[in-house]
Amino acid sequence: MKHISFLAILLVTLLATSALANGSDELLGKVVRGLEHQFRANAAPGASIEDLQADFLQQAYLGSLDRVEEGQGRVAVRFDRRGQQLQPRFRWEYQVPSVQQIISDGSTVWVYLPENQQVVESPLPANGSEGVDDPLAFLTGLGQLSKRFTVAWASPALDSEGHYRLLLKPRQPSAIVERLELVIDRAVVNHNASGSKPVYPVRVATVFGPNESRTTITFHNVRLNKGLKDSLFDFKIPEGVEVLRPDQNQFGF
Repeated sequence: MKHISFLAILLVTLLATSALANGSDELLGKVVRGLEHQFRANAAPGASIEDLQADFLQQAYLGSLDRVEEGQGRVAVRFDRRGQQLQPRFRWEYQVPSVQQIISDGSTVWVYLPENQQVVESPLPANGSEGVDDPLAFLTGLGQLSKRFTVAWASPALDSEGHYRLLLKPRQPSAIVERLELVIDRAVVNHNASGSKPVYPVRVATVFGPNESRTTITFHNVRLNKGLKDSLFDFKIPEGVEVLRPDQNQFGF
């Protein structure tokens, strides 16, 4: 059986960094608020992110095998606001190194491996991903990021282009995610200003897992609020494909 990507089994200089020392806690709070409030269920119309599409590059280091694997593809996410809850639907499509699809309609997630003629089907919790191991938290749970993770500056705190680097650790023990490192677009600190347009905050995400594994995903060509349809997140199991259903309390990653 071919190796499945980590997401399927399951996202500057010293002088510049030193400049954050004065008021760093206040700035950190602004960065976190700027990225979170666009994804909140009560976000203001016109200032919220309803859906996104992007291309991505992925580099995964498999610690147990001491091997690096690279991939690329497309991702689409829609955030459905249901009262005070926000339920993401998502679709990951890998073209490299092999064709794979990870699709969720908000209640079920399917991991489809055409070359293996298999699909892994798992339920999603009724309230989204909160409270379970979720390697996609950096993408689908941004509105509750500080509730699920402790957030601090990474080292260094800025990348070479002046974007913010954050270190996140799960508040509850996780068997899949040991920590996250995110590169956040510097424009988010001004997003609370009246009339500001949405800006997708995550430029780069690195997920650190067990056995020294890590997966870095870089997003580019991001498109926001294009009105993605339900049909994009539907999955019909092809005829003749084997369906695997793991433990009902876990994702099929």
